[in-house]
Amino acid sequence: MAGIWFKPGNLAAKAQTDYLNNGLMEAMYSSNKMAFRASIIVDSSMADKVVQVMSIRSAYNDYDKGNVTNITIENGLLIFKSYDSGTIKMDAAWAEVLPFDTAFELEVIFGGPYPYIAAKKNGTALTATKHTGTNNHQIFNGSYEVFLGGNENQIPQAEGLMFIHAQLSNDNNIPADNYAYFLVTRWDWDFEDEIQPFKIVTRRNGTISSLDMTVTYQPENVVWTSGNTPPADSGGGGGGGIVVPGNGNTTQVQGIITENDLPVARRVFAITEAELTIAGSQETTQAVLSNTVSSDIDGSYTLDTSPYEGSVMVIASDDYGLVWKADTAYAVGDVIRPANFQGYVYHCTVAGTGDATEPVWWFDTSSTKTIGTAQFQAKPFSRPLAHGPIIPTIIPSV
Repeated sequence: MAGIWFKPGNLAAKAQTDYLNNGLMEAMYSSNKMAFRASIIVDSSMADKVVQVMSIRSAYNDYDKGNVTNITIENGLLIFKSYDSGTIKMDAAWAEVLPFDTAFELEVIFGGPYPYIAAKKNGTALTATKHTGTNNHQIFNGSYEVFLGGNENQIPQAEGLMFIHAQLSNDNNIPADNYAYFLVTRWDWDFEDEIQPFKIVTRRNGTISSLDMTVTYQPENVVWTSGNTPPADSGGGGGGGIVVPGNGNTTQVQGIITENDLPVARRVFAITEAELTIAGSQETTQAVLSNTVSSDIDGSYTLDTSPYEGSVMVIASDDYGLVWKADTAYAVGDVIRPANFQGYVYHCTVAGTGDATEPVWWFDTSSTKTIGTAQFQAKPFSRPLAHGPIIPTIIPSV
């Protein structure tokens, strides 16, 4: 499980789609309904601030007079506002204070029965303190763009916010995988791909495809992490963050990963050998300082362990892949595995869409086989390798 972390102090970084026309199979058809569900973590440093969660900006003809829908967390409370050409059409808020420094599932539904707007935390309905407006209002209207971690022009954009998973639909629910209707689209973000962390898997009328989002401005303030908690050295943790000691120096660990004397691409982690303190707690734990993927050409890697100067352990892990799912779109390089793991993973060599039924898995590594319209090659899964302890190199400042 991976995630995307918007650092505390971020001003301008946000993720956004291209401006999409509702005629595209990957897009949302015009609708006065919306469902948004996300697993998130909000840093406690944002307890008295505004956190930009998600926004939709749509316009049928005139972009400057379009509709805007914003979901925010303000002083720990969930807020939903939707406008039509600057006139507010739905203004909603809920009473319960949302948790900080721990993952929870947030769900917002618009366009259902009166009062037309509803929200849940971890599946439990929240108590509305305000729901002024109407459902006679287009959320998706002609062409539109979607933002995660921000909106069109708000400063600051999201900060102290982590997404672990997210879904969006132009219906008043999140439709099931096998739901097929031309007017209803479902988007899924799992943030598992470090290269394309904001990749969206789209489902519309039984067709599975994908879109991507781009991070505009200050991309250094948006951090991909292979775990389901914010990175230890990312500046978060107003409460509960790991305290990474150091003297302000830049430090790094470099090396080469090989398997059977050949260079390989592996996910590489630098983990403190010593247990570090957790802010506001008497507990201690090791910290993952950095992770990267070694080069598939020469096996080399560089891990930024700044500012830590103590000894670290380096762990190299093979790509375990994602559990096979029916009717899934695959790109070249995607890795899957059966739910009943048998020691092999399967690398996509030709893009396509998988079958509705689970394949008969094979162990011959010399050739590719077809799953649906995609092709895969079997590969033995390599056990993780550990090396250390290693003292990071201090890089002199220029």
